[in-house]
Amino acid sequence: SEMCIRDSLRTVRSMLPRYTKRGASALRRLVAYEGVPSNIVHKGQRVVIPRAQRHYCYKSERAYTVLGNVCRKVGWKYAEVVEKAEQARIAKSTRRHEKNGKVREAWRVARKEAVSKMAKKDVAVLHKFGAI
Repeated sequence: SEMCIRDSLRTVRSMLPRYTKRGASALRRLVAYEGVPSNIVHKGQRVVIPRAQRHYCYKSERAYTVLGNVCRKVGWKYAEVVEKAEQARIAKSTRRHEKNGKVREAWRVARKEAVSKMAKKDVAVLHKFGAI
């Protein structure tokens, strides 16, 4: 665990101009986690940034490596623990999504019913501003 984080910090450190004030400040602000941090899991703040995805950023003919695979080869022994935690997170997220799906469906039906009772001109205004 400690070995993989240390190696990743050394990798990033070599990419930064750490002898300048700006680089040292950037390195101090760097935070690295194994897996998904618990404060992010509980808040549900995970998002995908399409421009940061590998297939968008790198040319397809370029070689690449995954830091977790490198760490595993040099003796990192917590890969299974992180993978188990990730599988538990996925299962919990799936259960939550299914549970919230029922609530979303109920809201959708209620909205549809409320719109059907509204005057046509009011519905047109809501459509105009994208509220429906």
